[in-house]
Amino acid sequence: MKFSADWIDEAVNAAPEERATVADLRLWLSGQNVTTHFAGERAADYVTIALYGIAHGLAHDWWTLFGGRDRTVSLMRFRSGFLVPDIRMSFDGAAFDVYADQHSYQNEGVRFWAGAGETMSRRDAETILDDLMNEILGRLERCGISDTSATLRWARVRSSRESDEAQFCEAAGALGLDPYAIDEMSAAAIQQSENLFQNEALIEFIAGARHVEKTKLVDWVEHVKCRSRYKSHVPELKDIAKQAQAHAPVRPSEKAWSLGYRRARAMRKAFGIGLQHRYRSFRDLAKSLGASPAYEIAKKIDGIRALRHDQANGLHIHLRSHSGPQETKASYLFTFARAVGDAVCFPEAELAPVNDLHSAHRQAAGRAFAADVAPYLPSFITGLCSRCGPSWTGLQTRWG
Repeated sequence: MKFSADWIDEAVNAAPEERATVADLRLWLSGQNVTTHFAGERAADYVTIALYGIAHGLAHDWWTLFGGRDRTVSLMRFRSGFLVPDIRMSFDGAAFDVYADQHSYQNEGVRFWAGAGETMSRRDAETILDDLMNEILGRLERCGISDTSATLRWARVRSSRESDEAQFCEAAGALGLDPYAIDEMSAAAIQQSENLFQNEALIEFIAGARHVEKTKLVDWVEHVKCRSRYKSHVPELKDIAKQAQAHAPVRPSEKAWSLGYRRARAMRKAFGIGLQHRYRSFRDLAKSLGASPAYEIAKKIDGIRALRHDQANGLHIHLRSHSGPQETKASYLFTFARAVGDAVCFPEAELAPVNDLHSAHRQAAGRAFAADVAPYLPSFITGLCSRCGPSWTGLQTRWG
């Protein structure tokens, strides 16, 4: 992803911030100029806009962009009367995706046809966005304009990124909230969650709890952690997970679904079972991992499907009760397999949720793992999924 801004002096915009930042902007994704457009029959490879709106939007939505899961932020959100391409950005916890969706402005007769996209690491994305912010705010400073809303907000964001506040701010962004103007109840829920989860597991837990009663969910987590070990212990999973990790080491910049599938195949190898083997139920899978006959499902709660918990005596999986009798057998098996997949794919976590997020990195890896280890879709769909990568995700939404 690259950009260039050719500044235009003596623009006629009313607001001084906009007047100072009018420029001919060009953006490239994967080497393709996505600001190329047609205005009637005339083609242009740039857009003339006031870039202050982009700086203001990025500064104020930074934590939503990097904390949100299953959510995209479009450049169109930041436009203030100017025509811009529909550049969409999202972050799944590991990979930052940016792509240009085709878009037409009917009244103005302007059409952006580009459909390019690019995937990069968080570090690379932050570097590029930092450069864009510095370019725009530097222009304001050179024009003698300071203390704007964007400038003040960006200074605060940069300070938070370099401090212990970063995790809290990102968790607030996962809820779609402003960390600097958050209500006391939401702040308390985040702080309680920080006592349980860390890093990406925390963000996915918070993002998955966005529309539920967070206090009740935290209480549920605290409760199941203290249950009798025989109700959740899967004693052989830890060694199996280590074997799978050794057979399928992490690849740089690997997609979540690829990691999930490779670790699932490695686990099959560690188990010594073929690709055609099918588990009849979650208890069948739990038994193969050494679970006691006393293994017990936890009470129902909204916002989570299972909890993976590392303890000194081994790995525990707390599977929460479902309510629909028609879906329970398949759903329990698939959810349990997702929790197993989390342990196999992410050995460093001590506590991690399995929930209804789809674009989140850990959840996507767990679903890919479960689709191979414990598939319950018709075989022709399962085969299609294994060839097409993430295309299976939507097919399995209703079962978890």
